Amino acid sequence: MNQILLTNEETGKSSNGMKPVIRFFAVVAIVFAIVLIVEGILHLYNNLNKRNDYSKPQLSYEKNGSSINLKVDGEIGLNKVTYSWNDGNETVLSADGRKSVSYNIEIPQGDSTLKAVVKDVEGHETKFEDIEISFNESDDTVKPEIKIENVSGKLEVTATDEKEIDYLTYQWEGADEVRIEQSEEDKTKIVQTIEVEKGTKKLTLVAVDKTGNKQTVTKKIIGSNGPAISASLDGDNFVIKVTDEFGITKIEYTHNDEQKTVEGIPENAKEFEFRVPLKDGVNLLKINAYENGIMTEYKCKKTK
Repeated sequence: MNQILLTNEETGKSSNGMKPVIRFFAVVAIVFAIVLIVEGILHLYNNLNKRNDYSKPQLSYEKNGSSINLKVDGEIGLNKVTYSWNDGNETVLSADGRKSVSYNIEIPQGDSTLKAVVKDVEGHETKFEDIEISFNESDDTVKPEIKIENVSGKLEVTATDEKEIDYLTYQWEGADEVRIEQSEEDKTKIVQTIEVEKGTKKLTLVAVDKTGNKQTVTKKIIGSNGPAISASLDGDNFVIKVTDEFGITKIEYTHNDEQKTVEGIPENAKEFEFRVPLKDGVNLLKINAYENGIMTEYKCKKTK
């Protein structure tokens, strides 16, 4: 019977032939593992860089009596602002994706520390810590008052404060801000006359007192010369005609000592005519016609 004998020498040759193959695959596996590790490290590094390398928002505040106006501006849309006083309870304020937001926040009594965290719509968080702000009940917390009057087609703005006014600013929509410093003998008041151009524009007024209390008023101003008034006679009657390109809102008249308000003016009427019967003797007639806050006065005299 034939037999096949496998000697130790032949076995040794077969085993030695497998070692290079195993060694090759082992090296390949190690290299592959190193590549995966390096890629993972690079990916983590890039992610960390991306999270740190972004346009950070700016936080500022303005104290206004017993509160602050907290403002956040960023190049990336903002998601929310979270703040706390003295490491206490947190308050979350929504930003709704806007790039600029402001909030009015009450200040606790005494010396306080404000912390805030701003989160943008991409998930980045920016921390603002150790903002020291103080407030005491003895502080002046009363805001200035702003009064606007129409005087002969111009705006007369009066800013007053119960203690001392600091400055007044006004800004027409699309124009630069104008600042008026306090220069009156009366330190509680600033009076400024503002020219009005024709058309409809938004006017923003800001009055600030010496303590930093701020009052802001925004008005839509219609630039107009006001209503036009003419008077004529028709028999025993004054015939009064009022016209205004933006709409007549009210007409008043004084006939000698009798004062009346004209009724029945249609809404947004640009032209309106009415009659006033003459009385025996001297007739003194004064008409005040209004276009919102703009008034035109007209006087006439007739003896019957």
